[in-house]
Amino acid sequence: MMWTIAIDGGGSKTLARLTNNITGERWQQQAGPASLTNDFALAITNINQLTRGVCQQAGISSQQAFAVMGLAGAGNPQQQQLASEQLSGHYANFLLTTDAKTSLYGANLGQPVLVVALGTGSVAMRLLADGSEHQVGGWGFNIGDEGGGAWLGKQAVRELLWQIDSLAGISSPLLQQIAVQIGNNAASLLPWLKTASPAEFAALTPLIFNHAWQCPLAANLLQRHVDAVQQLVFSAREQFDLPVVLLGGLAEVTKPLLTEHCRTLLQPALGTALDGAYILASQLSSSSPFSGHTHDE
Repeated sequence: MMWTIAIDGGGSKTLARLTNNITGERWQQQAGPASLTNDFALAITNINQLTRGVCQQAGISSQQAFAVMGLAGAGNPQQQQLASEQLSGHYANFLLTTDAKTSLYGANLGQPVLVVALGTGSVAMRLLADGSEHQVGGWGFNIGDEGGGAWLGKQAVRELLWQIDSLAGISSPLLQQIAVQIGNNAASLLPWLKTASPAEFAALTPLIFNHAWQCPLAANLLQRHVDAVQQLVFSAREQFDLPVVLLGGLAEVTKPLLTEHCRTLLQPALGTALDGAYILASQLSSSSPFSGHTHDE
């Protein structure tokens, strides 16, 4: 097929890249989040907006393209099926999988690797030489995603609530700054807590990193973050001799904080989730002639 659309949809932003497979020419655009778990309707809207945008840039119809989408929340079979039903008809061929899988294939350009993605959420996936894949974590904001930005922000807000309830009040410099943003009493905090999205919790994480050297509580939160990331790395790597690639918005700021042993396992990413989606499209196109729509199980 001449045209491939690669989509990387996460909890904070979505990227789309259209590639002319003959000339190598590319068109790329960015929009808001496309997490099927956090806001399904918004995810579908942003994806449709992006694909229209890149196709208009290239002067083609999306019906001419093979679309491979890696979306947060696509590991949930019900959400994946519903999203496939709403999206697949727009393209000549279609594959919907998780953003973890597209990141996995992009990180080492389809070669064996362990990928730990640290963004709004967190997840680890490994790819072995025999092509087998396995995911660890990624259970979502409500119960998991330890080491991700939303989880870390939630930890900080929980500490804020403890200090608000105390006789001493808000003593932490970090929490004083967070209180300026989201409230310092029940009247202001309860409405925020009722509607706060994972992305809004994740938006607090830069404050934690910035205050870690002057606020003991921020340093404690950062250590919890590091412990969670390392637990994810070693739980997912198990006995396999795999290079580890950290991806996502928190990857670079987290790397220097890891233990020396953990850092020796790391290698830079050779590609992105968009590259991974493109690799998957290439593999599927070459292995079997697609004549209809599919979604990854």
